[in-house]
Amino acid sequence: MLFEKAVDIGRSEGYSFLQVKTVQMGKYDEYDKTNLFYISCGFKEFEVFPEFWDADNPCQVYVMSLVNDPGEKDVSLR
Repeated sequence: MLFEKAVDIGRSEGYSFLQVKTVQMGKYDEYDKTNLFYISCGFKEFEVFPEFWDADNPCQVYVMSLVNDPGEKDVSLR
């Protein structure tokens, strides 16, 4: 319910995407569970920054579109 509320707020504020960061899949079991949670919520892998935090903790960035209509064009910078 908390995640759904965050999505609703993001949409009502006019944002096009949500972004989360975690440690890349395959490094630590506890973070693999976090990755799977984000994927189950509908997030898609966007990019990995190998040394954003440090070499032992590569930063996986996930994004999720908040645009309801996939054909809708959003030209804002939000």
